[in-house]
Amino acid sequence: MKLALCTSDGVSVDTHFGKADSFLIADVSADGYRILQTRQLAPGCNDCGNHNTDAMGEVISSISDCGVVVTAQAGPHAQRQLAAAGITCLEFSGDVDEALGKYRAFLARGKRAAPVPAREKRRDLAAEHPCFAMGRPNSKGRIHLPVAQTCNIACRFCSRAQNNETENRPGVSRTLLAPAEAPALIHRALQLCPEITVVGIAGPGDALASPEALETLRLVHEAFPELIKCVSTNGLALPGRARELAEAGVGALTVTVNAVDPEILEQLVDCRDHRELIRNQLAGIREAAGLNIRVKVNTVLVPEINGAHIADISREVKAAGADMQNILPLIPNNKLAHIPAPSCEQIEDARRAAAAYLTQFRHCAHCRADAVGVPGQSDFASELYGSLRIVETFSHG
Repeated sequence: MKLALCTSDGVSVDTHFGKADSFLIADVSADGYRILQTRQLAPGCNDCGNHNTDAMGEVISSISDCGVVVTAQAGPHAQRQLAAAGITCLEFSGDVDEALGKYRAFLARGKRAAPVPAREKRRDLAAEHPCFAMGRPNSKGRIHLPVAQTCNIACRFCSRAQNNETENRPGVSRTLLAPAEAPALIHRALQLCPEITVVGIAGPGDALASPEALETLRLVHEAFPELIKCVSTNGLALPGRARELAEAGVGALTVTVNAVDPEILEQLVDCRDHRELIRNQLAGIREAAGLNIRVKVNTVLVPEINGAHIADISREVKAAGADMQNILPLIPNNKLAHIPAPSCEQIEDARRAAAAYLTQFRHCAHCRADAVGVPGQSDFASELYGSLRIVETFSHG
């Protein structure tokens, strides 16, 4: 693996990525490392710290043969561009030899998440998060905050709705919350359901398509640092955002990946660029895994479109760092209303194929974007949002 290290003197990693004009290129393997060369480049930011997209692109293109860049610091703009180019960004300050030694040790151990820099140990989500309980008796609750206002793609089986009283899935909610409303709502929810251990954002839009979700997470993490924060996203806007999520306390992430072949994906999702969506999903999963965020992948099974493709999806997201997969049966809806739902046998066949690569999640509770309580045991949403009738459809978030 080739690494590019931002250095002003060839001895220390000491430079912000955007201001770096000198990159030490090294080849690292489990057996050792060697310095190959130093590359002098024009910085991606000007003297005032302003981004120059073209200059940043030229820097990234010049180190595109490297799979990893190690820098003292990188802003969200640079991280997004690096992730889009398939380059992992690691922040580290210290001796070049120390950075290379740690990365060599990481390769020798065969781990996915690089230990440069050291990350906080993952929480035991199997004990604290109902979606990671994996068959254990579940007594933990969650609250979903409906703050995600917009979406940046259009899944052909999905129809989002606000002020919705009848459906039970992340795409719908009774209302939209403002970020500032969230702490007081959680305080009330904990009074109703002390078993709540997780605060999630799963709709009604995509959590990363607008700024409200991250603003909410920061406020909630400050007020309730002990609660697990969980986010669901389609992954289009995920590259470069994993660090922001981690800093906002996010410990669990769900990414919906319905295909890793653009020709298959375009039958399931309407978006600007299907290759970009796949590329960003995998890059975002890699970033999140590298920050010790647990990643679950949701896949909607449409047998006649992606049924024979499930194992390919599982293999690719596993290689990117996903921990678990949730295969959800299509319920005919929207532009795919004419396609029949998969049979129980088709669902089980898909899970068997996927299980060769990833642990399968089998007890999805099809939670709304405003769910409150212990899944399958209690529902306090009506006491927070008003008494409304719920009819289950499906979950894709």
